[in-house]
Amino acid sequence: MKVIEISDSEIITVGVDILPQSSASKIAKYSVCVYDVNNSSIIQKYEKVNLQKLIGIVRSSQAHYLASDNIFELVKSPSQIPHLCLQLLPNTKLVQITGSPMHGFTPLTKLMKQHGLDVSGKLFPLVAAEACAILAGRKLGYIIEPFENETKIVISRSRSKGHGGWSQKRYGRLYDTTVNQEAKKTESLLIERRLDFDKRVSKSKFGAQKVVFSVYSPISEITKIIKKQRGELCQVKIFPVNKERVEFIPLSQQVKIKSSLRRLIVGIDPGLTVGLSIMDLSGRILKIGSFREASRGQIIREITNYGKPSLICVDVYPYPSYVEKISSTLNSKLYTPRSVMTVSEKNEISRKLAMQQGVNVKNAHQRDALASAYKGYVKYRAEFEKIEQRYRDEYDRSLRDEIKDLMVKGRSLNDAIEEINNSLIEEQEVKEKITKPVSKIKPSPDIDQLKKELEMLQELIDRERSKNTELYSEIQNLEEKLEHLQFRLDEDKSEYIERIQKEKAYIIQENQISHSRERIDQLENEIERYIDRIDELKKVVWLRGHKGWIPLKVIRKFTQDEIERTAENYQLGPGDIVLILDTTGGGGQTAEKLFSYKIKAVIGDVNHLSYNAKKKFSESQIPMANPKDVEIIRIDEIAIIKEDDLNTLVTEAQKEIDLIVTEKKESFLDSLVGEYRKEREKEILEHDEALVRDRRKRNSTHLEDENDELEE
Repeated sequence: MKVIEISDSEIITVGVDILPQSSASKIAKYSVCVYDVNNSSIIQKYEKVNLQKLIGIVRSSQAHYLASDNIFELVKSPSQIPHLCLQLLPNTKLVQITGSPMHGFTPLTKLMKQHGLDVSGKLFPLVAAEACAILAGRKLGYIIEPFENETKIVISRSRSKGHGGWSQKRYGRLYDTTVNQEAKKTESLLIERRLDFDKRVSKSKFGAQKVVFSVYSPISEITKIIKKQRGELCQVKIFPVNKERVEFIPLSQQVKIKSSLRRLIVGIDPGLTVGLSIMDLSGRILKIGSFREASRGQIIREITNYGKPSLICVDVYPYPSYVEKISSTLNSKLYTPRSVMTVSEKNEISRKLAMQQGVNVKNAHQRDALASAYKGYVKYRAEFEKIEQRYRDEYDRSLRDEIKDLMVKGRSLNDAIEEINNSLIEEQEVKEKITKPVSKIKPSPDIDQLKKELEMLQELIDRERSKNTELYSEIQNLEEKLEHLQFRLDEDKSEYIERIQKEKAYIIQENQISHSRERIDQLENEIERYIDRIDELKKVVWLRGHKGWIPLKVIRKFTQDEIERTAENYQLGPGDIVLILDTTGGGGQTAEKLFSYKIKAVIGDVNHLSYNAKKKFSESQIPMANPKDVEIIRIDEIAIIKEDDLNTLVTEAQKEIDLIVTEKKESFLDSLVGEYRKEREKEILEHDEALVRDRRKRNSTHLEDENDELEE
């Protein structure tokens, strides 16, 4: 390729346009025009080149701008823009002439007419490339910036140590020592050039395995002092940090746009994992997160996505240098609570805010950042609420935030209001001058006054642009928030279903646990009862093994079934003494059933026996004693009684039986004597009656004989 000779003072632009029937997704062909801005002359034209040759032309010409009417003629998607920019020289900027997504688009032909370029006939690719080069030289278009103002320098081993061997430790020591030496050399170069940077070291026993520098300067500045390299022991990599979204910067905007973004209170918990909490000046939480091994640039970008911080809060004192640098970069005030917050206090704050605003605090870093931000908000809350109440109708939100920001930085309320009013008056004067008819404007020879008015106009334009930027950013944030909320809604639905299922399982488990606990209590009570019974049984067994105690066979109820059960389980037989616990229910047959086992005696409540049962007991002459007046030790069907008490009971019962038998015998004898007397009386009466009849008969016969004798 022919090398184009360019002097250092020349400004070169390269215009490009894709040929018909070509696309970036295929092997595209382009028309290219190299333009000298200072001399307003075309250096060279190319009708048909591919992308690699185009990049070679841009590099050899040392162009300041590579201009196109549509950036997607050079790349397929926004994700390929950083790769294209890395192939260009560090000082070469990628420019889109026709506009940006935020500021709108204007057709290339219309721009050509507005700037006096020939548009006659069909717009051929070479003509379009020439127009792009000329318009870029006139500061028209938007620089496409895919990189942050941050560069990473990574120094690490150039190869792995391998699986092992006799010399592995020696090689590892050599690698780590070399990496450490190269890192020190790089650090000294950065300090010598007074570049702002952060350093993160992965330490090893012999030095460092890996060192990462986050340098807050563009890569074009870094590559002047540090070069990429790969040696036998270590390697140095240099690469810029990509923006989250590609930014379009107006070419004509030479100064930074004044920001009127909302003001923020930011809480930071520095460390290996950085906790970040962002809330607005009304106390509404906008962001809470944690970032592992985050650079200052990453944290600053995360903050500026939501606005401009007025107050940066930490929970430690003195302030960490990491946070001081962030505060200095963002021109914000630092704050830390007067007293050290305890873990319980931080937990209480996070729980309170989680309930009020529905935030999810996932770890201790987020909790500490949130607690420090909330403490900072509480310190100024009364003043913020006072401003909201007094000036809600007078100033819009952005102006009220400006007043709060000035108060946080130490200005009094009156001074802050005065400064805001002065800026509004100046802005209104500029607007009035703009709206005046041209005929009423008097020519002024005062150049300084004209420059001042121009600066004010530029400031007004900057403010409007910043408002547009803010609105565009807010729209994007709202869209992202909507998408996030939709995602959260889907997650919450699944979490809700999962939570319901867990709650059901939890309730089932709770019921099971409650039932198990009740069962355990019952079993423990039963165990205690069994222990008591075992102790009593031990006592009973011990007593049974000693003289003076007699075992009893226990029948729970005076029924035939219970008698059979006792006989089967405890071998009821001849000579046994039976204890009946409940003497109700049984009759004569039950008593006969019991007597069939030839027992010796019965102990039970005689008063509750039925009449037939009592009769049978009396007839069988088996003694039945009442247990109320004696000591009986009983455990279930096992019982013992003192031999003396038993003998006493049996003796008394036997006496009662003997008495009953005697009474029965006497009654029987009385009845026999009575019957004999009755029979004798009857016999005597009948004998007397017979004698009387005989006498009467004899008397009658005698009378008849006398009569007969008389008659004769």
